[in-house]
Amino acid sequence: MIKRCYKIAIAIYTIALLYMMFFGLGREASDYRFLQVNPFQTIGHFCSANIKQQDFLLNIIGNIFVFSPFGMLGIIIKKFLRIRIITLPFVLFIAILELTQYFTGRGTADIDDVFLNTFGMMIGVGIMKLWNLLSNFTFQLYFGDNEKVPVNS
Repeated sequence: MIKRCYKIAIAIYTIALLYMMFFGLGREASDYRFLQVNPFQTIGHFCSANIKQQDFLLNIIGNIFVFSPFGMLGIIIKKFLRIRIITLPFVLFIAILELTQYFTGRGTADIDDVFLNTFGMMIGVGIMKLWNLLSNFTFQLYFGDNEKVPVNS
């Protein structure tokens, strides 16, 4: 049941995310193209004191957390519970999206986005592993004379 719900949710989420990346926020095709290939240049820019907090949150934090649900693909593809297995396909997918933004003129292709999105995916894998670890614990409550009462987690 969880697998089925996740499949549906991640499909809807992916479609919505792709829409936002290419058409949302008033994006229109442009003849202007921007390709940023210097690692950590954009991150450094957004971490400087001259950037508004809202812009920092939208770009840096947004690029991280918006991709964290993809780290939970291990729900439907067990081998993706391992970071080594999921990282290469994810990085390739994100790189293709970034280049598509560049070639279509609907966004900026930025190597830092690849780093931030991948970090977000890794956070998702970590959350998934933590969830699996915690779901295997049995919690017990003690009442009175050390009477154990199991609590389902």
